[in-house]
Amino acid sequence: MTADLRDPALYRHWHEDVLRFGDMDMVWHIDHAVYVTLFQGARIEFWKWAKHDIFEPEHGLVMVHVSVDYHRGIEFPGRARIGTRILKIGNSAVTYGQAMFDQEGHLCATCEAVNVRVALKTNAPAPWPVELKTRLLAL
Repeated sequence: MTADLRDPALYRHWHEDVLRFGDMDMVWHIDHAVYVTLFQGARIEFWKWAKHDIFEPEHGLVMVHVSVDYHRGIEFPGRARIGTRILKIGNSAVTYGQAMFDQEGHLCATCEAVNVRVALKTNAPAPWPVELKTRLLAL
């Protein structure tokens, strides 16, 4: 990961999720794979907050990269608070930075993820409209 994702002051969008009993591993921590799902849910909520419908009739987003660094176990019962921000937008790609904190405010994990905007008919990369790209970079 290249950006410092650990500072909660760098995030404007926050999403909180409830940790479920079934999310645990055999030592009562939330399983590592669940972190990816929690980060994904926060990205979906980020797009709602950004007022952009990612379920466009002609375009969609595909995940091309996810990298998670685990800093501290998060335990059930509890809540996860996830900050999401855009690190950069390319011609058709968007790179997110995310951080997950437990309900006491301890950093538990950071994530860098990349989506590519594609044309649904061809599955080929599709450029971001200039006005949307400009608006998203201002968030």
